[in-house]
Amino acid sequence: MHRRLTAESGTSPLLSRTACMLALLKSLQDFAPVYRDEPFTLVLTIPEASRKDLVRAFYDLKKTEPIFANVELGVMAVGARGRADYGDIQASLRLAERVLIFLDSEVEAPAFVIAAADTIAAIHPINGQILADAVKIAHGANLDIADANRILGYPIMDVFAALRPGRSHAEALSRLEAARASALDHETLPVEKLSGYGEAADWARSVVEDMAAWRAGRIPWGDVDAAALLSGPSGVGKTLFARSLARSCECFFVASSLAQWQAAGHLGDMLKAMRETFRMAAERAPTVLLLDEFDSVGDRTKFAGHNAQYSTEVVAALLECLDGAYRREGVIVVGACNHPDRIDKALLRPGRLGRQFALSLPDTEARRGILLTHLGEALCIEDVARVAAATIGLSGADLGQLARDGRRVARKKSRPITVDDVLSCLPPVAPITGPLRDRICIHEAGHAAAVLALNVGKLSGVVVMDGFRNGVGIGGGVHFERESQLPTTEYYLNSIVVQLAGMAAEVVLFGDHLEGSGGQPGSDLQRAADVATSMVAQLGMGGITNFLSADSFEDLERIRRTVPAVNQRVERMLAEQYERAKELVIKNEAFICELAVILNWEGAVDGKRATALFDAMEAPDAP
Repeated sequence: MHRRLTAESGTSPLLSRTACMLALLKSLQDFAPVYRDEPFTLVLTIPEASRKDLVRAFYDLKKTEPIFANVELGVMAVGARGRADYGDIQASLRLAERVLIFLDSEVEAPAFVIAAADTIAAIHPINGQILADAVKIAHGANLDIADANRILGYPIMDVFAALRPGRSHAEALSRLEAARASALDHETLPVEKLSGYGEAADWARSVVEDMAAWRAGRIPWGDVDAAALLSGPSGVGKTLFARSLARSCECFFVASSLAQWQAAGHLGDMLKAMRETFRMAAERAPTVLLLDEFDSVGDRTKFAGHNAQYSTEVVAALLECLDGAYRREGVIVVGACNHPDRIDKALLRPGRLGRQFALSLPDTEARRGILLTHLGEALCIEDVARVAAATIGLSGADLGQLARDGRRVARKKSRPITVDDVLSCLPPVAPITGPLRDRICIHEAGHAAAVLALNVGKLSGVVVMDGFRNGVGIGGGVHFERESQLPTTEYYLNSIVVQLAGMAAEVVLFGDHLEGSGGQPGSDLQRAADVATSMVAQLGMGGITNFLSADSFEDLERIRRTVPAVNQRVERMLAEQYERAKELVIKNEAFICELAVILNWEGAVDGKRATALFDAMEAPDAP
């Protein structure tokens, strides 16, 4: 057969088609009815990427080998909407007694194929012997089987590209290694050197250890915790985290998103692009696969209108990719999103993206670490601390850009970077002074008084900003750690009081309050209303024992807008707790005013100091 193939081709056949032909021949030789000229139905599952080469290889065999002359080939195709099309297979089964079927390895065999098949088997892999034989046929060169096995340690499509006619096999190996090295990101910092990632960093370290153990054969792939979802606002470093994880694991890095898949065209093209992303990641494993903007996939329970079917098929395909053969051994999947509550719950189950980590803007300690990472030893520790203190509200991406801008200023002046170079690149500040600062100090002191008086948690600190950058930002904040408590009605009502105590303090002490208590998601009023809505509509704590499903603040707001009975009870509950908040402020007015004075002068008070002040002013014998 080898001589016939070379002679009849006239020119050296393509290496990939020759290798596929040899693999196909081996599979056919292993199935006796083929060569006994008996009726048969043989189903071979094949990689989609090799489908065209295998189809051409079969018809080459049919021309050169008489035993295949009466064999019909049925091939699974992918329809316009991305669905499997078995029409060609059904036609072959009707027309012939001797039938060979090619079925994509990632697709489960349909019932009629299972009923018809004598045998369903994976096509023989392209091993060292087959590759050596293919090189001999296609290029007329000898390839040692040991060398062939080393070469096959690389993605098969890279192997076919590297084994060019006239090129030595040592050079092919060198080029394959260079191609692999070029795909590894050596510029990104390893994940263990990143700051501000909290529990996500702990997970990453365990993944790095597990990957090393898996490579060494000490643990199976099933023991690797190989998927997680990162959520948080833009700029907190989700993409950087995934890249750094790939660097630490010495993996390839592949990034994609729904928007990139949709750019391929209609639904069928989009689903094909999705599967191709997973296939490429699997082929180049070990790989870290980043799925950005993961929340854009959506939630099937909320799809409506003419796009509902389209979106449902997208979610179903993604589930298939995360669960099935598209996601193979060696692929770590990291999803990244802004709104995890908008994601279909099936995608977030264990085994898919069951690990979830919420990332937030870095605190002072994290900013210090991020700045040290970007600036190295260019600035002393004290100067880095100055920059960290001046960059409240900046993301990790903002801090990286700040460091680059500072170095640019220093380069223009032809000298080493200084702390003033970095600080000069910060956005302009609108100072928080005068009556505005007085109001904000009282507001934050009111929150702190409620935390301490109601014992809802351990107070970590209270801060008031020096100014708004670019005219926007938060004026201050109270940070506390919620301590373990029974989630009773009292617990939730106290949580509402804490949210409303800032506004109550302004009203009690100034007669009115500023707009900062509401106006946007994340505000005091929004959080208080959401707690009250959950109590009324979901927890049976507000006079209604019905249950209304809600997974996000948008869902809770929708309930308030569309269910008048719930909204009325929520308004009544908020009004009652607002009165409690004002009573609490009146009782603790001396503490609130004293803490506000300190905040006005110093800008921040740590939790221990604020708690000690509260305890002293509450004591009966206090002066």
